[in-house]
Amino acid sequence: MSTILKEIKSNSWIFIAAAIMLAGLCGSVCVQAQDNLAGKTISQKKFERLSKKKNAVILDVRTTDEYKAGHIPHATQIDVLKKEEFKAQISSLDKNKTYLVYCRSGKRSKDAMNIMKELGFTKLFDLNGGFSNWTGAKE
Repeated sequence: MSTILKEIKSNSWIFIAAAIMLAGLCGSVCVQAQDNLAGKTISQKKFERLSKKKNAVILDVRTTDEYKAGHIPHATQIDVLKKEEFKAQISSLDKNKTYLVYCRSGKRSKDAMNIMKELGFTKLFDLNGGFSNWTGAKE
């Protein structure tokens, strides 16, 4: 038995290294899980495909001025920066529909999806890179 203990003590650096690697892996998984709490970030191709579905709503969460300067066709604009108004308007929407959310670059759309998830929405998709990376049709 003492031989086993000596072996474990002499190779303890392996156990320490394994523990550090495991902790790093767990931390990485937790960060990825937090990013996906709000919804899923999707490519423009998938965004366009989902937007053609009957139950889909395209939601532009930028400011009115940004929306007027150009937006994705058929998008409904609700400014997430006006938090109370945003919550009030979002609360009146059908929670069973699929929401395709975008902003300029992706930060505000994630904030919007977090609010929407708190309000009971479950089918939420974020445009990767936001309107800045949009190469499709614009109005």
